[in-house]
Formats: sequence, structure tokens, C-alpha cells
Amino acid sequence: MTGLLVTGIWFLNRGTALVTMPALWLAVLSGVFVRTGRPVVLHDLSNEFHTRIAVFALVITAMHATIGTVDALLLGVGLAPAPGYPGWFFVAGLVLGVLALAAIVVATLSFLAPWRFRNPSLVHALAYVGFAFGVVHAIAIGTDIVGFAEGLLQLGLFIVAAALLLKLFVGLGAGIRQVVSS
Repeated sequence: MTGLLVTGIWFLNRGTALVTMPALWLAVLSGVFVRTGRPVVLHDLSNEFHTRIAVFALVITAMHATIGTVDALLLGVGLAPAPGYPGWFFVAGLVLGVLALAAIVVATLSFLAPWRFRNPSLVHALAYVGFAFGVVHAIAIGTDIVGFAEGLLQLGLFIVAAALLLKLFVGLGAGIRQVVSS
């Protein structure tokens, strides 16, 4: 019975992780264009989509964190088999996961309680930091990142980086146009 429970928790942990990563990826990517008015098509789609996917991503992330904690505790007490990599690597991956969750929670709080922060938009940008920690966490201790999935992860990081650069250049262009027209 214990073996079945441990295996079930392992599958739940990996399953929620595999849903968390694309949900967070979509939340971050759609969030890039929420505050910018250009490109207009991306801005309109982001406004509609970002909050919904972010809430879903947060719920799934919380589920993964809870189940992952139970999974790590089972490993710690010797009920679950040890991973095929060094223990320090596992601990480092757990720390990165905790940092990712903390950054995402603070980013969420800046949206839910903006009056508590001097600059809620800047604090909300912690979502990017949380996403980055989450990606490194997935690579560090995610046993499912191999082959095709690893390529998709790299492509996803490239697309998010390109979107952030596009946002930066559009924002710089808007600032330059505003200065020139003054």
C-alpha cells in the first residue's frame, strides 16, 4: 500500500509540474503585453487572456508545491527512491522551486493588493524572476526534461526573451516619439 501511495504522489507531482510549466509560460508571455498598448493585437489578446491563465497557473503551481513537498518529505524519510543525481543537486533544485514560488506569490500580491507596494508594476515584474527560477528548478530536478521537452523548454525561453525585448523596444520607441513630439 505504501508503495502505491508513494508512486501515486510521484505521478501527481510530475503531472502537476508538466501542467505548471506551460501554464506559467503562457501567463508570463501574455503578461508581457498587458501594460503596453502596442502591438495592439497582442495587447488586446493579453488583456483578455493573462489574468485567467495566471490564476490557473497559480492554482496548479500551488498544487505542485504542496504535492512536491510531500514527495520530497517521502524521499527524506526513505520511503521514496532516491533520484539518479546527487543529493545536493536535489536540495538546490528544491531551493530554486521555493524561490520561484515566493517570487510568483509576491508578484500576485502586487496585483491583488497594489496599495501595499510603492511600485506594484515593478513588484509584479517578479513574475519573470519566478518564471526563470521555475525553469531552472525544472531543469535541475525535473526528471521529465529530456529530448523533445528540453527543446520545447529552450524554444519557450527564447520566445519569452524575444517578447521582453520587443516590449522594451516598443516602450523605448514610444518614449522617443513622446520626447520628439514635445
